[in-house]
Amino acid sequence: MIKEIVKICGLTKSEILKKLSRFEDSGVSFEVDEDCLDAKITMSTPRSNRKFEDVKCAVYNTFQNEVYSATDASLLELVGHFLKVNGRVLGVAESLTGGEICSRLTEIPGISECFYEGIVCYNIASKTERLGVRRETLEKYGAISKQTAYEMVQGITAAPVDIGLATTGLAGPSGDEGKPVGLVYIGVGAGEFILVFERKFKGSRNHIRKCTANVALFYLLRYLNGDIWTL
Repeated sequence: MIKEIVKICGLTKSEILKKLSRFEDSGVSFEVDEDCLDAKITMSTPRSNRKFEDVKCAVYNTFQNEVYSATDASLLELVGHFLKVNGRVLGVAESLTGGEICSRLTEIPGISECFYEGIVCYNIASKTERLGVRRETLEKYGAISKQTAYEMVQGITAAPVDIGLATTGLAGPSGDEGKPVGLVYIGVGAGEFILVFERKFKGSRNHIRKCTANVALFYLLRYLNGDIWTL
């Protein structure tokens, strides 16, 4: 049996299977394990198959915007590794995720070398008082907005922090600011190189929060690897 693994983040199991359906006549089998948009695809063939390498390359191309590893390493392990390798110091500002990301980061042994602090700025006032988000921004665009996520990253990246990660959005059960449940903004970066991504997730309150945390770690990893600009 020949097996290969690819780890991806950002798609549901049904979305992954739909994309893989194009390979159903290739002689390659696929297993998909997915939890809150963090997934492992296992490709296998029972014997030597000349098409296997071609299929593997095609799978990587199909999921090029979601791939983060060709090994079984977790998002957390890779984030910790690349923070240390790149000598970066991380700060995290969380709203809807309520400390989920920081809790996960502290599972990594030795993470104190490169994780400086995390702030759960759940209340609007906290965003202004603790992170310096401008009141004009909140009044004009709302707490759930690209602009607020951007300023949250700015606020968390005061020295010695040199890379920030921020989340804001609506996990439910009801909407707010005229915006729907599941609308999320994730900001990552520092200085003049801050990117903010808009995502729309479905599911329960806790599912949306966990999806947001996973995708935020994915964007952080892509940023650390220097390939987030291709997303």
